[in-house]
Amino acid sequence: MKKKDIIPPSETETQEEQVVKQESKARKIIGTVINVVLVVAIVLAAVSTYISYVSSSGNGSPPNILGMQMLSIQTNSMYPTLKPGDLIFAKKVDDPKTLEVGDIITYWTVINGERVLNTHTIVEIYDEGYRIFSTKGDNNTSKDPLMVHEAEVIGKYSWKIDGLGKFVDYLQTSEGFLIVVVLPVFIFFLFYLVQFFRVLFEYQNVKNRIKYEQERGRTEDLLAEQERKQQEQKEQERAAMEAELREKLKAELLASMGSGEKVPEEEAPAKEETPAEEPAQEEAPKEDSAPTEE
Repeated sequence: MKKKDIIPPSETETQEEQVVKQESKARKIIGTVINVVLVVAIVLAAVSTYISYVSSSGNGSPPNILGMQMLSIQTNSMYPTLKPGDLIFAKKVDDPKTLEVGDIITYWTVINGERVLNTHTIVEIYDEGYRIFSTKGDNNTSKDPLMVHEAEVIGKYSWKIDGLGKFVDYLQTSEGFLIVVVLPVFIFFLFYLVQFFRVLFEYQNVKNRIKYEQERGRTEDLLAEQERKQQEQKEQERAAMEAELREKLKAELLASMGSGEKVPEEEAPAKEETPAEEPAQEEAPKEDSAPTEE
């Protein structure tokens, strides 16, 4: 007969522990990824909401974060310095006299009959008690037709993030906000809702298991108590039976001893009377023989 290989309990437990550790590690990784996605989605949602609110507030100012205004480049007039889709950050200008020729500024102007924000380079400065700026796009061949009053300047170009402007523009659309913000947040809450109910069910299972163990322990205690009482009852019955038997034996012994003493007392006088009569009979002849001897 072939003997089956028996896996020691320690090896089995080790394998189970490894499986549990791997599952726990995978859950941690998934949880970390979801948390990162959630944080990014929340940040994007906050930024998008803020941009949308500022854009629709009616004051016409671009979003301002920590003194930096964010703008998305729409045309290639400043190419190659600034490309369409770049997200630029312009610092607010407190004193227009600090601006110089060559600085890139963002300002309000009119293009095709519409008041819009524009970002171009300063090519000339006119000082008439207040400053007037002449601007030009780096990719344009001629200056801008309209001069820029210092009051129209909202910021000076500081730095940029290539391509992020397209994403910010898309984020401000209904479709972009739904896909980039609402959907990840919904998935996050769905995931953690499932996790919450799973933990709740596990808690209920553990609670029921503890309750079952407690009930089982109580049942075992009750059974042990009943068994102990039954054992005590049996011992009491056995002791009572032994006591009863001892009493019966004692009574029988006393009865037998009592009957043995009475029999000799009745026979003793009969034995004593018999020798008393014989001397009387022997004395009588002696009296009769006395005269005969005389």
